[in-house]
Amino acid sequence: MSEISRVSGGPCASDPCTRRAPAEQTEGVTSVVKTPESLASDIGRMQRESNMVMATVTSLADDELRKPTKCAGWTRAHVIAHLALGADGMTNLATWAVTGRETPAYASREQRDADIEAAARRTAAELASDLEQANARLLAAFRALKDGTRVETLPTLFSGEIHALSLPARRTTELIVHHDDLDTTWEWHEADPDAILDAIEVCVRRLQAHPESPGLRIVAGEGEEWTVGDGTYRIEGYYEDLLPFLARAQVEEGLQYEGELPQLPRW
Repeated sequence: MSEISRVSGGPCASDPCTRRAPAEQTEGVTSVVKTPESLASDIGRMQRESNMVMATVTSLADDELRKPTKCAGWTRAHVIAHLALGADGMTNLATWAVTGRETPAYASREQRDADIEAAARRTAAELASDLEQANARLLAAFRALKDGTRVETLPTLFSGEIHALSLPARRTTELIVHHDDLDTTWEWHEADPDAILDAIEVCVRRLQAHPESPGLRIVAGEGEEWTVGDGTYRIEGYYEDLLPFLARAQVEEGLQYEGELPQLPRW
């Protein structure tokens, strides 16, 4: 089984208000582990990225929604629909964690895909409203996590078992990556550095869990290091250089490596 490690470092590592729980591996669980103490800041980072996405979405006219994105086969309308429906899926999971009543994110892969296709036919105003309302429901569900959970780990369609308290970080990751997928003027460096760090850790966990992931040693200029598998291939860069590669195999100017970059499994 691949192994993943994170070595704490960087200027914020010693600050007790921003210190992160070290990533740990629980058998069968593939997500970043968070703590009740980090929940408020995790939600705050998610809200910031959510607001930035909403600003982009509300600026798009109907004809602009039909343009292609960096997600093969999806228009901007598909990506926005996915973000709205994904928020409701995570609301289901957070509700499950708090109440103990089983509410899966999606009924099935097929239903998820069909719902995205249907929603992608809506107007720009309708999609913006859908996303705004879904974000509000998700925020309320995440805030309820502070009162404790009855279910600590939850099953997902695409990521195996995940920790309930990692949900805000996973949503932050989706917001940042799909914001770039929309292919507007927004750029990776506009995301909050701590939000990018959340996203990097989620991406590394995804790679750790995937059987086709190459061995990677990932070194951040800010001080963190992660290892996937045997760590044979080294890549270096600042957060805003590493995340595009780990999430979308995009090579930014600041990414440092030798030879040919390994191929990563699709998101």
